[in-house]
Amino acid sequence: MDYQPGKSVTHGLHPLVKLGWLAWGTIIVFASSSTAAPLIGMGLAIVLLWTAGVAPWRIPGKRVWLTLGLVIFATHSLSGSGGNPVFGPATDAGLTSGTRAAGRLLAVVLMSTLFVVTTDPVSLACGLMRAGLPYRWGFTLVTALRLAPIFRVEAHNVYQAQLVRGVAYDARGPRRWGLILRHLCLPLLVSALRTAHSLSLSMEGRAFGLHRHRTFLREVTVSRADVIAAFLLIASIPAAIWVNHL
Repeated sequence: MDYQPGKSVTHGLHPLVKLGWLAWGTIIVFASSSTAAPLIGMGLAIVLLWTAGVAPWRIPGKRVWLTLGLVIFATHSLSGSGGNPVFGPATDAGLTSGTRAAGRLLAVVLMSTLFVVTTDPVSLACGLMRAGLPYRWGFTLVTALRLAPIFRVEAHNVYQAQLVRGVAYDARGPRRWGLILRHLCLPLLVSALRTAHSLSLSMEGRAFGLHRHRTFLREVTVSRADVIAAFLLIASIPAAIWVNHL
């Protein structure tokens, strides 16, 4: 899932504010012993994804995450100890534990997806550099995020080209992995090294890293909505701690 431009409230928030909410939401989901915390996190993430123009069923890899969530739920439900029997070896304590464990996984996946689809990678890097991250590291982050889709397209093109040339990717066992390493990964590795070399020459020709500080073409400003979201984030920390100790 890549960044998808939009005009929702979540799109307009400062990248660091959204990053803070993602980190805090992940902490709450895993630190809380309540089953309601991951379910609430899932519900809020789905609603915000919907308002951002992304239908939850369009999330890539949803089958893998749902299957993994069901496996975690079944494992906890059938292996949990204590509680009253519900059906077979499953107890009410096991069902509660399974719901909480699967909910944590799905909540983190949905919240992370919300962050990715509503946050421009360049704005995120600019915000981190404004916050004190060395701009060389910020450039590395932006480069990695921008080259990932390019390499994905190249991998698809190489795969299709090798199929036309008769590479038997449908082989089974170790032979299939050998074909993938030789006919798919090797061309991608050569392409990545060539791209990195060209990029390094280009940045060296522009004297990248000569100065301690850099200027910015894009300014990431703080709006009133960012201040409100940051205030709610700070206020939610003692509130969550108080609720968890009730």
